[in-house]
Amino acid sequence: MNKIIQGDCLKIIKNIPDSKIDLVVTDPPYGIDYKEWDIIDFNNFTELWVRECFRVLKDNGTMWSFMGYQHILDFIPILKKYGYLHLENWVIWARQKGRCSSKHLKSQREDIFHVTKSKRYTWNNLKMLREIVCPYVKDGKPRGWFINEKGKRVRWTGLGNVWVYTSPQYNSKTDKQVHPAQKPLMLIERLILLSSNEGDIVLDPFIGSGTTAIACINLNRNFIGIEKNEKYFNIAKKRKKELLKKRGQNVSNRHNGIVARKND
Repeated sequence: MNKIIQGDCLKIIKNIPDSKIDLVVTDPPYGIDYKEWDIIDFNNFTELWVRECFRVLKDNGTMWSFMGYQHILDFIPILKKYGYLHLENWVIWARQKGRCSSKHLKSQREDIFHVTKSKRYTWNNLKMLREIVCPYVKDGKPRGWFINEKGKRVRWTGLGNVWVYTSPQYNSKTDKQVHPAQKPLMLIERLILLSSNEGDIVLDPFIGSGTTAIACINLNRNFIGIEKNEKYFNIAKKRKKELLKKRGQNVSNRHNGIVARKND
């Protein structure tokens, strides 16, 4: 528990008992030949890891998986084939920056699929403060909004399904990029906050540079991380070790204005 393991995830996951994991958060290979670790037979490889993740998830478990647009039409049937009967949310990560070519539009988004084994999945109803442009007033009194300490008119509102986070490649102030496919720490933390509770076990079979492990440590979740590439395995271990030396940082400062309201 709370380890990052080097090796083939398909072999290592077999050592995890059935229905042991509360949440899977992962960014698998997209099969677009971007780097050497991304050269795969997409359908066959994806079927294998999806099947194993389904087996180890609890009945109320959830999986959040990133996926490139090139294989979305292949990915969804595989999810259904292996038992993920409920596609609960489809989130767009608007990463603001992207690459383009002579025959393609600039890719400035990635898709994140939220799938569950049943309707009894863990869900923390996060809400955030948003500034409002046209406040509703009845009988001269604010309805559903208030003025914050900065004098702005704001209201609590549910999260939408388009999330704007700058890619670590262009945002060295909050995320030092050490992996070409690295995801923003705050984005991973939001997924974990939504779909798990303190003490739960989070699995990431493609943990890369260790961002999911960092998020779990910050949020008091247990984790199992797997990484095949030796270079990124060592980077992930180093990041974990460095964070453990400075435990106690206030994570809520990075998620200013976001709270969990389970009963709303």
